[in-house]
Amino acid sequence: MTEGEAEQKRLQAVEFLQRVGGDSDKFADMSAGEYAEHRGFELLNPSRRNHMTKQELDELVDTLGDGLEECLDPSLTREEVISKVQELSDLASGETPEAEEEDDE
Repeated sequence: MTEGEAEQKRLQAVEFLQRVGGDSDKFADMSAGEYAEHRGFELLNPSRRNHMTKQELDELVDTLGDGLEECLDPSLTREEVISKVQELSDLASGETPEAEEEDDE
């Protein structure tokens, strides 16, 4: 379920409870994510707190594209390819190598 779908369902629940005289405040005070969790759904696109600028997003896409091209190098071992793909995955998810190094210390 997307965050938008969860928000739509939350609003529908609030409206329904208001119509039937139920406790609509319970859902009115929830965020879309809280409502989805309450209903047992997982959000497919949870909103991020750190929004990227278009330039930052373009740079990330370029970096990921370059990294994927490097993975196609036939001289790489399977382990090297897996390692590079993991690095790209971490980069795409917002994890940085610096943060991992700090955790290791």
